[in-house]
Amino acid sequence: MKTKNLLFFSLLLLGFGLSSCNRENADWTFEQDNAVSSELFQDLYKQIDGTGQSEGSLKNCSNITISDTVRGSFPKTVTIDFGAGCSVGGRTRSGIITAIFTGRWRDAGTTITVTLNNYKVNQYSVQGTATFTNNGLNNNGNLNYTVSYANGVIRDTTNNQTLSWSGTKNYEMVAGAGTDFATNGIAGIEDDIYHITGNASGVNRNGTPFTAQITERLVRDMSCKWITDGTIEMTPQNGSTRTLNFGDGACDANVSFSYRRWTFNFLLP
Repeated sequence: MKTKNLLFFSLLLLGFGLSSCNRENADWTFEQDNAVSSELFQDLYKQIDGTGQSEGSLKNCSNITISDTVRGSFPKTVTIDFGAGCSVGGRTRSGIITAIFTGRWRDAGTTITVTLNNYKVNQYSVQGTATFTNNGLNNNGNLNYTVSYANGVIRDTTNNQTLSWSGTKNYEMVAGAGTDFATNGIAGIEDDIYHITGNASGVNRNGTPFTAQITERLVRDMSCKWITDGTIEMTPQNGSTRTLNFGDGACDANVSFSYRRWTFNFLLP
């Protein structure tokens, strides 16, 4: 009888363990929320990059105003107003991005402070602030920027679910430094390729905190709508580490999440 009871108790504990593992595996919201947050805030970088390089000439359907049009005079406040909504490259943006430039986009030492007002990308409402700092050339001889995102809040307006996200990233320009909007027009922006490293933290839609670390540099090809390569490892509070894989260089919306023996595929917005 004692042996049978011990066997029953062991099976019961095993059942609880498997159930706990399955419950942890079943919640992919951490991965989805971090992937969406990473993409939307890096899309914000793309908007500032295009506006900064073109000095407001690349409008992308928005109305851009500059507080001071005297060349070489800084600081300048740049307002990018998408109005009630306009679409470029498969994304509909609305609301206002305000950016204060202390210098030219590609000049070492320039900082850009960004705030958002009723800003929205597709069905996602995006709040928060960002600071971009041009660090000049790094040890690889490449121009690089530190980007800090603070108090980020993303709300999916289709279901009113909200998540928070903050992070610090480094954008290293590994291609395209020899051209810009002045020399090649939009092609001088779209030939830029950045490698992105850094970390983030947030609280997912279910109220659980998580941390995230880029473990293989992300690739932002400015001719593509999405991140095209790289991996992020993220760890929910009291949970196990999972991996986001952004692909192998193809320009597509595909992201895969892996955890132990499970894999889940997702499309970026």
